[in-house]
Amino acid sequence: MLLEEERQKLEREVNRKYSQAEVYIKDLENEIYQAPISFQAGMNREIKQLKFDLESIILNLQHKSSYMRQASYGRGSTSRYSSNHQEKGQSNMLFGQQSMQRASESITRSKIIAAESEDIGNEVLNNLGQQREQLHNTRDRLEHTDTELSRTARLLRSINVNILSNKIFLICLIFLELGVIGYLIYRDFIQ
Repeated sequence: MLLEEERQKLEREVNRKYSQAEVYIKDLENEIYQAPISFQAGMNREIKQLKFDLESIILNLQHKSSYMRQASYGRGSTSRYSSNHQEKGQSNMLFGQQSMQRASESITRSKIIAAESEDIGNEVLNNLGQQREQLHNTRDRLEHTDTELSRTARLLRSINVNILSNKIFLICLIFLELGVIGYLIYRDFIQ
């Protein structure tokens, strides 16, 4: 009877740890989507492996637990045979607990990796924010430069127009002077 109570206690502990492990795995699955893309594939593989290990441990424990129940109800077994199976069952339960502990440690490592990935993601976001600000500043400077270039182009056009009008004026003045000189020569020498 005492062994049955111990077995039930161990089963409850294993079930509690199993539920806890499932919650951790679900938390990890939720964390994956917040991790950088380069880490997501590795984390997915690790979580799938954890699920597989956890399911195989539970199936193994359920199989051994049912075997222990059959042995403990004495299906024609002697007390020595029953005691041997109980010891085996206890060692299997201990193995199951150790496996659950390893799974918990693996989940903890995965959480640490997820936290580190989140930190890296935050750093990347901060860097991207700074680069965005720099790009905005550069865009503002380029717009200012574009405005200045447009103003300079207008000034150069007005200077070119003034130069052209001055050239036309000078050409007209030269023709006028040539006309006056021609008239003076005609008047003085021809008449």
